Amino acid sequence: MDESSQKPIPAADKAMRPLFLTVLIDLLGFAMFIPDLQLRGEKLAKSTFNLDPEKQAVILGLVVGFGLAVYSIAQLFTGTWLGRMSDIKGRRPVLLFSAALSVVAYLLYGVADNIYLLYLSRALSGVAAANLGVAFAYVADVSSPQERAQKLGMLGAAFGIGFVFGPPLGAVLLKVGNDNPFWLAVVAAGLCALNVFFIWKYLPEPERERTERPKSSMVAELGKAFKVPGLNILLLSFFAISFAFTNLETTYFRLLEAPNWIYNFGENNTKLYGSLILTVVGIVGAITQGVLVGKIVPKLGELKTFRIFYTSFVPVFASVPYGAMPFPGVIGVILLGLTNGLSNSSINSMISQSAPADMRGTIMGLTQSLGSLARVVSPLIASPLFGIRPDAPYLWGAVVATIPAALMWFKFKEIPQNGPPTDEPVMGH
Repeated sequence: MDESSQKPIPAADKAMRPLFLTVLIDLLGFAMFIPDLQLRGEKLAKSTFNLDPEKQAVILGLVVGFGLAVYSIAQLFTGTWLGRMSDIKGRRPVLLFSAALSVVAYLLYGVADNIYLLYLSRALSGVAAANLGVAFAYVADVSSPQERAQKLGMLGAAFGIGFVFGPPLGAVLLKVGNDNPFWLAVVAAGLCALNVFFIWKYLPEPERERTERPKSSMVAELGKAFKVPGLNILLLSFFAISFAFTNLETTYFRLLEAPNWIYNFGENNTKLYGSLILTVVGIVGAITQGVLVGKIVPKLGELKTFRIFYTSFVPVFASVPYGAMPFPGVIGVILLGLTNGLSNSSINSMISQSAPADMRGTIMGLTQSLGSLARVVSPLIASPLFGIRPDAPYLWGAVVATIPAALMWFKFKEIPQNGPPTDEPVMGH
C-alpha cells in the first residue's frame, strides 16, 4: 500500500453529505411503513383468503407473518450478490439501482389491493435495502483508516434519525389519507426519487483497488465463527435480542388495537399512538447509545454492562403487553429503549474484540446476517403466537433471550482480545 493511502482523503468529506442523505432517506422511507404494515397485511390477508380471524387465527398469523418476513428474506438472499456486484460494476450504479427500485416498491405498496402485491412490494424493498451495505463500503473506499470509524458513525446516526422520525411521519400521512396508503406511498417514493437525483448528481464512483474475493457461503463462515470459544455465545445473544425485538416490531400495533387486550385503542388511534410510542423507544435508544454508553461502559466495563442490561432487558420486554398507557406503560417504554440500547452497543463491541483478527470483517458481516435471519424467523413465529394470545410473542421472546443471558453469567468468563487466525482456534476456558 502506498504512502498516500495512509493520509486523510479529501473525497471522504465531500462524499459524506450525499451518503448521509442516501441512508437517511432510505431509512426514513422504510420506517414510514411500520405503522401501516401489520394492520394492512392483516386486512389484505383476510380479504384475499377469506379468513375468519377467530376460527383461523393461526393461519392468519402465518400469512401476515410472511408478509412481514419477506422483506428480510429478500435482503438475506440478495445482499451478498448486490455487494459483489458493487465490487465488480461499481458502488454508484448499485446505489442508483437500489434507490430506483425503492421508488417502484413503494408505489406498488400504494396500489396493493391483495396480499400478493403486498408481498411483491416488500420483497422489492428488501432487495433495495442492500444499498446500506454498499454505502458503508463506499465510506471504506474513500476514507483513511484513521477517519473510517468516525465516517461510519455518521451513517449510523443517519440510520437512527430515519428510524426515529419515520413512524410518526407515516402515521400522519395515513391520517391525512383517511387510512388509505396512497399518500404514504407517494411521499416515500418521492423521497427515494430525490435520493436517485442526489446519487446521480453528487456521488461519483470512488477510486479503489478492485480485487477478486474468494466465495464462501454464510453457513460455512458461521460454522467457523461458532468454533471460537466465547464468540458463539455473543453471536447467540445478538440473534436472541434481535429476535425478541422483532417480535415487538411485528405485533405491537396489533397488540394496541386488539379488542381482547388491555389497550384496545381502536383502528383510528392505534397507528398514531403506536408510532409515538416507538419514537420514544428510538429516542431513548439513540440518547443511550450516543451519551450514556460513554459514561456507563468506562465505569462498569463492557462485559458487566452487557450482563446487567441484557439481563434487565428480559423482564422489561416480557412486561410490555401489561403496561397500561400512559402509566406505567411509559416507564416500561423508556426502560426498553435504555436496556436495548446499552445491550446492543456493548455486544457489538465485544463481538469485534472476540473475533479472530483474520476474519473480523467477515464476522461483523455475519452478525448483521444473523440480525436479518432473526427478522425472517420472528414474524413467522410471533404472528401465529399472537393469534393464540396477544402477549405470547413477548413471553416467548423473553424466554429465547433468557438462554444467552444465563450463558453470559455462567459460561462467559472474559472477552478474548484479538483472537488468533482461524486455522489455530483458541481452546475453551
